[in-house]
Amino acid sequence: MDRLKFYNIDDKYIDYLYQFDDKVPYNKNQKRPYIGVIIEIDNIKYFAPLFSPKSTHKKYSDNPTYIKIGQDYGIIRFNNMIPVVGDVLTPIDFNLIKDIKYKNLLMAQNNFIQQNTEKIRNVAKKLYKMVTVDKKKFFVDISCNFKLLEEKVGIYDSDKKETKFIKDVEITCEVFEEIATIIKALEDKGFKYIEEFTLNDIYMKNDKSNEFAPKNGRITDTLIIRYVNEDDKKIVCKRRNHNKDGFEISTEKSVLKVINIEDAEKHLNILGYTRFLNMIDKNYMYENDEFIAYIQEVKDLGIFIELEAKKIENAEQNIEQLIEFVKTLNLKIGTKFDIRKADLLYLKQNNK
Repeated sequence: MDRLKFYNIDDKYIDYLYQFDDKVPYNKNQKRPYIGVIIEIDNIKYFAPLFSPKSTHKKYSDNPTYIKIGQDYGIIRFNNMIPVVGDVLTPIDFNLIKDIKYKNLLMAQNNFIQQNTEKIRNVAKKLYKMVTVDKKKFFVDISCNFKLLEEKVGIYDSDKKETKFIKDVEITCEVFEEIATIIKALEDKGFKYIEEFTLNDIYMKNDKSNEFAPKNGRITDTLIIRYVNEDDKKIVCKRRNHNKDGFEISTEKSVLKVINIEDAEKHLNILGYTRFLNMIDKNYMYENDEFIAYIQEVKDLGIFIELEAKKIENAEQNIEQLIEFVKTLNLKIGTKFDIRKADLLYLKQNNK
């Protein structure tokens, strides 16, 4: 059996994946690069990150999400593992490490990993199956979205690492049908149910500088406090780029995890930001081989469908393809395909 080897991973690649899934182990401003081992699952290489020892690890017992490395050498987290392509990895040469204490830690970790290679592989594969096949909610909620990240790896341009944000191409239109009718139309096209969730978004703006404030009734760049569930609370900052027709073609996103939504808003208030909109958006997610579809029921607004292309070859062509596909669903839909729900809700509330 092949040995598990240690690798560093390109920080730019981590940045790229993090925009799609904030459970990706982020390495911003850390003193040392991430180190991990490569495990092959269903012919896909996965990078399982190693975390340095902490006092809290002594209380841990091995479970499907991680393995303790010896008695006090850190842990391997499988719920944070990510798919990789070869050119984002750099093999670790222990002989080049000058920090003796750090080198000894890596050597101790390596000794344990070589003695437990089969166990490590088996735990990783077991968790992957629980998340992607069995869809056990607890493990899905605390793990990276493996299938989504596998798709994003496929469109990562390693020769253009300066272009960190290769955005999903998507359209959004209003639908004048019941939820059940929309679901049947998608299922007739081969879509399968994935999950449902509710986004509770508080939009913030700076009262003095007008940063993130609507302009001419349109919300472009956004600062949002987002509540998804008890384990998923965050501040999300998005800066968007649009094509000449107004369709969003790229987004730069930063995410900050928070413990308490109320406290997050208070801290932003201190910095001069106040809320101007609260949008509650229930989502039903479906997908087939080509597209990801979200049926979105927005409180006090209506029902929408957001369609996203899995593979992006040409943004302009993909948008046209998405529009044509939505029309084949034979649903009663609006005539606009670049709907911004927050814009509509903001205009509705301010035109009362």
